[in-house]
Amino acid sequence: MVSRPAGVLRLGHRSFEPSQLLVMAVVDGGADAAAAMERVHAVVAEGADIVGVAGWPGGDEREEIRHAVPFVATVRDSYPELIVGVRTGRPEVAREACAAGADLLGVRDGAGPWGPWGLGLAEVAAEFGASVVCPPGLAAPAVAAGVEPERVIIGVERAFRLAGPVATGWPVLVSIPDDDLTRGLATAAVAAWLGARVFRVPWMRETRRVLRMVSAIRGDIPPAYAVRGLA
Repeated sequence: MVSRPAGVLRLGHRSFEPSQLLVMAVVDGGADAAAAMERVHAVVAEGADIVGVAGWPGGDEREEIRHAVPFVATVRDSYPELIVGVRTGRPEVAREACAAGADLLGVRDGAGPWGPWGLGLAEVAAEFGASVVCPPGLAAPAVAAGVEPERVIIGVERAFRLAGPVATGWPVLVSIPDDDLTRGLATAAVAAWLGARVFRVPWMRETRRVLRMVSAIRGDIPPAYAVRGLA
């Protein structure tokens, strides 16, 4: 895995320092559009920095574009400062989504390994100045395809595999298990301490509180309440 100095992460027109921890929600855009948009409103209100749009696993390319592109455009119009991501298995869907306002491209779960599709993803991201989430070890090919280094994130599905990816200096996105709140928040805290920078989670408000505590303990931000004990 090619290493780089840890530095700024660029998503859309925004920049994030290594000490800034970002929370990502995934919204099923393949469901009812109104219900999906209600979910977007809810996670944004709870503090999501990024909304990743997923869905349409069974449809063909035209069907996916027909649903994905208008939904991305609606989210973008509603939240101009929000980072909007799309998880898809088709480069043309990614292209249309970027044209509608998507900032971040990532492979849909089950879409297969980084191969011809992955190269297509990187080429679309380079064309639109978008960011990508790619598997560990494939950041350099994404850059070679034209993606700016500051716009590459490596994704890790398990927090216990963080040490190697974090040591490379590339920003790391970790998926937090959603089967139990306590286990999920504990995993997020440990992952943040180990150096992950983006957290794909189902619980926005609770995770933000945990990450703020980790940042305060590390000295990245001041504590919410400074209390000095007096003897």
